[in-house]
Amino acid sequence: MSSETDNPGPVFKPDDTPKDIYGPDGKPQFFDDPGMDRFVAVVMNMAQEMWVQEERLMALEGLEASDAEREAKLKIFIDRIFAPLREQGSDDI
Repeated sequence: MSSETDNPGPVFKPDDTPKDIYGPDGKPQFFDDPGMDRFVAVVMNMAQEMWVQEERLMALEGLEASDAEREAKLKIFIDRIFAPLREQGSDDI
């Protein structure tokens, strides 16, 4: 029985992307420890789910938000998610 991790399929590599960001498996690697890349992916998946729940809650409460209001709330949410990275300063990242 084969799982999706056994054969993940072709990896998309743009021509202008620096080749040194790809790990031995051909996937982008942004941290020295591949576990950190997987951890960041987990956190981003959780953030996506949290935003979906936020939108569902707004719908259940009957809050009709305009596109501009929704975008403003989304920006606040994203700023809150990435705040720990911004605290370090862009030079440390």
